[in-house]
Amino acid sequence: MGEGQLTTQALPPTSAVSIIAAAPPSVASAETVTPPAPSGVPASPEARSTEFRAVEGGSEMQSGTALLTEAYAAIWLCAFALLFAGVRRMKKLDQRIDALAEEVARSRKKE
Repeated sequence: MGEGQLTTQALPPTSAVSIIAAAPPSVASAETVTPPAPSGVPASPEARSTEFRAVEGGSEMQSGTALLTEAYAAIWLCAFALLFAGVRRMKKLDQRIDALAEEVARSRKKE
């Protein structure tokens, strides 16, 4: 096959599928038993309201401004912690370099 050529394959013949409607369930008595609806939920879809109603006493939500402020504060705290750790390490390295310089100076005096 060359580049850019398309080929087609014939699909194998499929068997016919027939759908048979099921008979409605038989009712043992004239009375049907419906399970009770949970408390506060209307029994029929028509009885349900489609408008928004705020939940009173819910403390699960926070404002976006508060969450954004907390996120920025956490980022700045991490940045300052890294900066502080870097400064401490640099001071330790400076002390070590100074100690090594003194050792080199002492060893040169002995020679």
